[in-house]
Amino acid sequence: MARQTLVLDASVGVKWFSGKDEDSLPQALAIRNRHVSGDIQILVPDLFFYEVANALVYKKHIPIGEIQSALSSLFSIDLDAVAMNAELMVIAAELARKLKITIYDACYAALSRINNIPLVTANPRHQIHALGCEVIPLEQWGKK
Repeated sequence: MARQTLVLDASVGVKWFSGKDEDSLPQALAIRNRHVSGDIQILVPDLFFYEVANALVYKKHIPIGEIQSALSSLFSIDLDAVAMNAELMVIAAELARKLKITIYDACYAALSRINNIPLVTANPRHQIHALGCEVIPLEQWGKK
């Protein structure tokens, strides 16, 4: 059986480091742990790292030392980061316009669409109608 591949958006990655009171934290951690064990592959656009870092910096309850440790950990789990390229940006621009979402959010949907793999997000209202890709709300992941 082929290893499952998912696109994750930054809303899921932020949960890994934000604290125990996060909604859908068990699902987020299960995805990360299954990736680390080799059961699934996680594909992200390279902007994922910027967005996770930015979100953590603005969570005032997290000390800077913990943020630095979290970011080191983020890079140590070997996510498959896809560099921005013309195809990804063109599709993201189309989706951003049609869906009235940011280009940042659209990049995840575009990556999902290009690779024909599901997108898992903790912010489905931004992505739920992404054209041409399957969107799985984080709280629903693993229930299929």
